[in-house]
Amino acid sequence: MGRTFIFMHFFVVCLFFFCIVECEAKQSLAPALYVFGDSFVASGNDNILNTDAKANYAPYGIDFPNGTTGRLTNGLTLADFYAQWLGLQVPPPYLLFNQTEKHTEGFNYASGPAGIRPETSTVDHGVFLSMDKQVELFKKTAQEYLPTLFGNPDELKDYLSKSIFLVVIGRNDYTQNFLSPKYNSSSKWNMKQFAEIIVDELGSKILDLYTVGARKFLVFEIDAMGCEPAFYEKQKNECSDKLTSYISTYNHKLEVELQILAKTVRGAIFALAKRYQLMYDLVANPARYVH
Repeated sequence: MGRTFIFMHFFVVCLFFFCIVECEAKQSLAPALYVFGDSFVASGNDNILNTDAKANYAPYGIDFPNGTTGRLTNGLTLADFYAQWLGLQVPPPYLLFNQTEKHTEGFNYASGPAGIRPETSTVDHGVFLSMDKQVELFKKTAQEYLPTLFGNPDELKDYLSKSIFLVVIGRNDYTQNFLSPKYNSSSKWNMKQFAEIIVDELGSKILDLYTVGARKFLVFEIDAMGCEPAFYEKQKNECSDKLTSYISTYNHKLEVELQILAKTVRGAIFALAKRYQLMYDLVANPARYVH
């Protein structure tokens, strides 16, 4: 098939992938969802790692029947919701999965402190799964675990080409790297240079996944972090202009990168989930969302 790039708002991305699966795979369900990223989609890999970035204690997970799971939320993550919309099981955290069991509906490799840059979060958070490590674990999955579940390489290739690869990462590269005095990133590069560097690195990691067999990618923008309580400028009663500028630059370069990949990588589909403007507008114009 040809090359495709699509950008869309957060709430309609799932509908796009339902269409992709329905129209091209001739079935209503994607075979699997593979998840890569940070705290927005982490689901328990950090539980067994020597890191202080754990979420396996109350009040996390209070909406789960058995309590905490390792998600940095009271309930499901956006990756979990996507799995449900696709009719799949919620992808189990890779490090907690019993590899003797048979499972073909995807895994979650995300880790709370993870960033695109390998040094991001390393000063404060001990051992965790960087994006590099997450990609390596998927390679291991595709090359060692999955071949035992499929009759031949062609079946595995077809399965991977129809699976969805969800990527939510990048914010820690700013909060736990570029904006942190513990790193010297901001003294080495300016805002535009840093955005270009991490977008290039993310593109390289996506190509690594492509090389192993991934073909359908859903990549999320960084959200409007400048509007979060930790960065919101209360005296001005507005989102942080500085952080807004940083993230906007990154998101623009990410969109351009995915467009380039769509033109140069054969047989792949890239969708950009544009969540930045939605969050920004929720803070700037809350009355629009009151019913």
